[in-house]
Amino acid sequence: MLLLLLVLSLIVNDSAAAVKKLPADKNACLGLNYHRVREQNFIDSMLMLLSNSKELNIYSITDQSFDNQLKWLTAHNARFVTLDELLSYKESGHFPARCVWINFDDMDSTIEKNAQPILKKYNVPATGFVITGEVGNPNFHNLKMIDYSGLKAMEDSGLWTFASHTDKLHSIVKKTSMFIRPENQAAIQQDINNSTDYLAENLNGNVTAMAYPYGQIDDEVIEELKKTQLTYGFTLEDDVITPDSDDYYLPRILINDDSFNTLVKTWEGFQ
Repeated sequence: MLLLLLVLSLIVNDSAAAVKKLPADKNACLGLNYHRVREQNFIDSMLMLLSNSKELNIYSITDQSFDNQLKWLTAHNARFVTLDELLSYKESGHFPARCVWINFDDMDSTIEKNAQPILKKYNVPATGFVITGEVGNPNFHNLKMIDYSGLKAMEDSGLWTFASHTDKLHSIVKKTSMFIRPENQAAIQQDINNSTDYLAENLNGNVTAMAYPYGQIDDEVIEELKKTQLTYGFTLEDDVITPDSDDYYLPRILINDDSFNTLVKTWEGFQ
């Protein structure tokens, strides 16, 4: 069994070897994006190794992996920043050396249960992009979402800033986010206003930034966003945030074991 796991692990690592490196620009910040932080156990580890599930292999890491990643970043003198600090540094035209911004999408219960204790252990700030219309939903796309009391406790810890991941326009049809489908364009302003109102009234949240569902966006939707309070938007792509990055196309790196090893660890900002 151990031999089988080793062989399979080598296959997975070989497939990741072709991943490109990040740009060498050191006046930049890494936006490291996470979704699920699952408790490490034998069954889940086997499923993550053997399954082709995107949920398990792309959108999930184990709590042990997350701990190891923060440990590595801390040992390499990463300068962890909050969302407000990130945006302030961008506008100033200069990022601190080894700048890292930790952020999470969706805010399901694995983040509260498994990621929050590790963030506290290393005293690392994080941003949570909340689907405000699904707060506390026990079965949103098979995910148990953190309820209001859980989000409030996380905010009270002093480590968390919350921002929008839409209110209700969060689903995907035929690989296209409903947020950018033409038939939903008329609903975008109201959806975002509902989301930012919830954040401002309940969680002292940031109302100027959002993370796009599934990282997808287009110019037509951005024109609608410009009619709201939003002035920054985050995608998902393997790139660094620089002073010249478009405010509505700010990249975040979707993190799993492979992307952390092949992109983050090799970034010249850490060399």
